[in-house]
Amino acid sequence: MSAAHARGAPRRWILLCFSVCTLIGGSSAQTMLSLTDLTDSVSTDNLRDHIAALEHPGGLHSRVTLTPGNDSAAAYITRAMGSITGLTSVERDTFYVPGQPPYNTKPIVNIIGTLEGLTRPSEVLILGAHYDCSASRMGDAIWIPQWLTINAPGADDNATGVACILELARLLCDPASGFTRDVTVKFIAFGSEESGPAHDGSHNGSTHYAQSARARGEDIIGMLSIDMIGYNWSRNYTAIVSNAASAWLGDQFRTALFSSGVPLETTIPPYPYATYSDHEAFWTQGYPAILLIEHAPPWNSSSVYNANPYYHKTSDTLGTVNIDLVRRVTQGVLAMSILMGGGVSGAAEIPVVLPQMTELRPNYPNPFNPQTTVSFVLPAEAWADARVYDNLGREVALLAQRVFPPGEHTLTFDGSELPSGIYLLRLAARGTVLSQKMALVK
Repeated sequence: MSAAHARGAPRRWILLCFSVCTLIGGSSAQTMLSLTDLTDSVSTDNLRDHIAALEHPGGLHSRVTLTPGNDSAAAYITRAMGSITGLTSVERDTFYVPGQPPYNTKPIVNIIGTLEGLTRPSEVLILGAHYDCSASRMGDAIWIPQWLTINAPGADDNATGVACILELARLLCDPASGFTRDVTVKFIAFGSEESGPAHDGSHNGSTHYAQSARARGEDIIGMLSIDMIGYNWSRNYTAIVSNAASAWLGDQFRTALFSSGVPLETTIPPYPYATYSDHEAFWTQGYPAILLIEHAPPWNSSSVYNANPYYHKTSDTLGTVNIDLVRRVTQGVLAMSILMGGGVSGAAEIPVVLPQMTELRPNYPNPFNPQTTVSFVLPAEAWADARVYDNLGREVALLAQRVFPPGEHTLTFDGSELPSGIYLLRLAARGTVLSQKMALVK
């Protein structure tokens, strides 16, 4: 898995600015804020407090589905959302998990905080995170007989995600933020995402919601599943998981990071595909959705991540969470929500983000048959030459040879007339020559 280069070099963007008028002694004072100012307002203390409260909901030590601690966690989230006066509504969406009696008759809830849009309220952006947890990696001999009483703090998985959406709700609902709320934003804490010994399936809460949304014709323009965003002590990195139809959402998140100056590395396109969180339920219903997770998958190590040894264990505590990383991801989602949801009042200009260097991105799909898409990014207008060679060094295709404007560009390579094999894509632009291998499999 590739990661974007660290963004230590100077960045080019135009800040979104707006005016906030505050009455002081009968006169008005004007303060100019930027998108960066807004992301800087994300509170580390708030995130930590929410994680700590969910680690021991109601004084208990578990949020496993169907346990008293799970009920207490739902009550805490409901109170937290209810304390945000700017929310249009807070609802508890009841469903039942499949399985054997009596567990299939116990009500489970999704908690939904809604900030209704003002100009396009029928369009809905969903920021979601599951609030249940698991201790399945303690091993079946412990987990299966002890699930009802086991210590399962679930700090990273997934109190971090819930803390993120609660902080986002606080900030986006605050009139001082200047968020224009063109579209409706829903902050959803999903129940029963994890599987368990006492019920069938997983992603039950998000499946219930997504199916109901499709049935009532809800126009969901995008869904972000925020799941396990707090364990990485080696890099300020998070992974974007997407299917092909939702990749533009991943691009939006990356653009938001650059536009707001949030120092966070991510995967670059093509994004990895996986179905192990609540985004999968929205894909099933045909909605665009991505997953933000500390690594894809979190049980594997890479050059940017050491495999998380704590999640789904009794050791998944606040003490193992990198709270600064949680804050950075929250900042990125806040910036993305503002850009997708309408911007901020008095916006001077839409952010313009230019890359800092020429990039050749991995082709997608790879392997391919017979076509694949290649993309590259230019920081300035430049002549670019893109060609494909076979494994003997013979040129087999000229994809482009012309001047391109700054930004991202895509080209298509068609191997219909070529045999299976490894081919080399070569891009020359701005004095740089980049190359990558592509596998044609027929």
